[in-house]
Amino acid sequence: MIRRAVPVDKRLWHLIVGTRGGLNRAKIVHLLRARPYNANALAATLKLDYKTVRHHLRVLVENDVVMASRDQTYGTLYFLTPRLQNHFEDFLEIWGKIQEDAKKMNEVNKDGHPS
Repeated sequence: MIRRAVPVDKRLWHLIVGTRGGLNRAKIVHLLRARPYNANALAATLKLDYKTVRHHLRVLVENDVVMASRDQTYGTLYFLTPRLQNHFEDFLEIWGKIQEDAKKMNEVNKDGHPS
């Protein structure tokens, strides 16, 4: 059976917008664009529980968004996959939409109604 690759943009929309924890996964992807991180450093930077970060990394690895260094130990480094690097504009589109939505929500929360 031939397994067809899901388009990057659809996969990212699902992982980031369509599932619980998507915002944290987006933050992880955003950080990994700048440099590799291990799970402990991501947890500290994002102020999240280590096990939560490990869960999100596992989901991202399973969906070909992030890859782990070969050593697979406590200090395993995580990187963006070449596939995501080639289609990073898809992520940036989603990231921008998340930022817009967050700004709108802050305005609603501040004033009690949309501006």
